[in-house]
Amino acid sequence: MPVPPQLLGQIQVFIARHRRILAAVCAGLASLLILSVVVDSTEPAGVAAVDARPAQQLTKGEVAVPILLADPKLAAGVDPGDVVDLVELSEISPAAVIAEHARVLSKGTNGSAFSASEAQMLVVAVQRADSLPVAAAGAAATLTLVMQSKFS
Repeated sequence: MPVPPQLLGQIQVFIARHRRILAAVCAGLASLLILSVVVDSTEPAGVAAVDARPAQQLTKGEVAVPILLADPKLAAGVDPGDVVDLVELSEISPAAVIAEHARVLSKGTNGSAFSASEAQMLVVAVQRADSLPVAAAGAAATLTLVMQSKFS
């Protein structure tokens, strides 16, 4: 169905009279479209996604410590609630257990599209006396795990 010439003339006059307002509206819509594409992710890149509950699960004398493991694949074998011994690896001295009976509180990934590795972060509950060496070794990613039996 063809458009009547009279209607086309009215549309041209309307656009000519309101061209600046229409241009501003189009520019604003284009900006919103670009922003919606750029800021579309729901999770910030490079931030660890970890449960926000570890403090509720601590017992008296325990503190929550975030750690990175020397081998990130080890974290796939543990789940929140598992009990592990934390072993510090060193090139100049033999491996040593720095915390026994650490409970895994939560785990999440620490990495982004811009990082070369997908380091696995764990949050563990350890005794306050063990927290400083665990935090230092965990930040340097020189820790490994010895998993304890769930039946002992």
